[in-house]
Amino acid sequence: LNLDVNYNVIYHQGREIEVNTFPMGIDFKKFEKASYENIQKSGLESSELKKQINVHKLENRGKLILSIDRLDYTKGIINRLLAFERFLDNNIEYHDKVRLVMLAVPSRSEVSQYKILKRQTDEVVGRINGKFATVNWTPVWYYYRSMDFENLIDLYVSSDIAMITPLRDGMNLVAKEYLATRVNNDGVLILSELAGASKEIPQAIVVNPFDIEELAESIKTAIEMPLKEQKERNIISRNRIERYDIEKWSSSFMKSLKDHAFNLGASKVKLINSKIAKQIETSYRNSNKKLLFLDYDGTLINFHKNPEKAIPSIEVLKLIEKLKSNSNTDVVIISGRSHLFMDKYFSSLNIILIAEHGLFIKNKEDSWKKKKGLTIEWKEHLLPILNTFTDNTPGTFIEHKTNSVVWHYRKADPELGKTRSIELKTVLQSLLPNGLSLLDGNKIIELVSSDVNKGVAALDISNKKKYDFILAAGDDVPDENMFTSLPENSYTIKIGKKKTSANYFLRKTEDLIKLLSLLE
Repeated sequence: LNLDVNYNVIYHQGREIEVNTFPMGIDFKKFEKASYENIQKSGLESSELKKQINVHKLENRGKLILSIDRLDYTKGIINRLLAFERFLDNNIEYHDKVRLVMLAVPSRSEVSQYKILKRQTDEVVGRINGKFATVNWTPVWYYYRSMDFENLIDLYVSSDIAMITPLRDGMNLVAKEYLATRVNNDGVLILSELAGASKEIPQAIVVNPFDIEELAESIKTAIEMPLKEQKERNIISRNRIERYDIEKWSSSFMKSLKDHAFNLGASKVKLINSKIAKQIETSYRNSNKKLLFLDYDGTLINFHKNPEKAIPSIEVLKLIEKLKSNSNTDVVIISGRSHLFMDKYFSSLNIILIAEHGLFIKNKEDSWKKKKGLTIEWKEHLLPILNTFTDNTPGTFIEHKTNSVVWHYRKADPELGKTRSIELKTVLQSLLPNGLSLLDGNKIIELVSSDVNKGVAALDISNKKKYDFILAAGDDVPDENMFTSLPENSYTIKIGKKKTSANYFLRKTEDLIKLLSLLE
């Protein structure tokens, strides 16, 4: 998406979107309590499923491996069955001593792909049972249905091993539910490395769900794992999921949400709402001499990967024409763009134009004037560095201006561009000569004379008349000089919610256009 990212915060259309991890918890106490009650039940009180499981354990004294999933192609059910088949092929000594209990909960049963998956599952189960079954032993107990909570607890409590190996899963709460019912800290969990839960409970036997051989070997490892090791693993895992249960999960999420909202409300930089917009409009109408400073890229128009294609819309040009026609109103477009670009698109409006951050200025009904006494000797030494970084970073390019050089990385891969920009800044800052500044802007790094900045240019304009209304809008680092140099009672507006010295902010360029339309 090529969005601006800072650690875990994404900046998009003036919004700060915080990205964080909130691994979903379960009602640990509910499952633990149900497990205790299940264990304490007498044989007569047990469900039919529990009685069937008890018969298995009495007759075979073997291990039960539990598999519970929706019948979904992401759950790895076929691979799990193939791994169990491979295990039985490789370990004859465990025939008649282990059983896979597979519960497949119907899901999207009317969809053709799921019908195919159901048929494939039935066929593999049939093949395994036909291949290995004896009079007294069926390797796979296969249930294609939903089960009520009591029967789920029967399965959790009675199973020695839980095999949860989805091909891809955001979390998988079945793994946590199984551990919550292991009140004696026994049992083994085999868990896919591609399930989110594996990051929370690495004490499980973590496997690659696509590797049939590894899955088969993990079954053998789980069966032969000593009770002491089982308990050591499960004590750590159970403590984690008990501490970070569903209440902790929901409260931490809501706390983060409230903290984010509080920080936004507590910020000194206020979002311009309808009330503030009305206040700005009233102040403008009641003033005698008005001055509007408007940045270009990211302020009047949105950014474009190709800067030359970021041209003003007819709507923007008409708006500026109306604003400058208001009595006692001076409109200034103050930009880092070249004076040639500014002249091409705005000279016909007969307004004040400032180009290259203040290097060039064109007053109304006048020609361009360039700031004198500036040198460009530094280019000879620093351009080779910029060229090297451009060669090594696909999608970047260099823009040459009269008295500055800009390294653009908006077209580059976002992560590579960000990394390279940090490296480039580190190199350049150690080599900057006196009188040269580095501007770290929006997907750009610009080298420009220290004597040239928007703050100086804006102050020069504002001091020429006794303006009683000043509004300045900009979106990037160079605009901060403008915000700080203007009188305190000015309406300084940042486009986008980032750290700023402006008094107000708007989320996007379209919001500024709406605000300016109120002043027509």
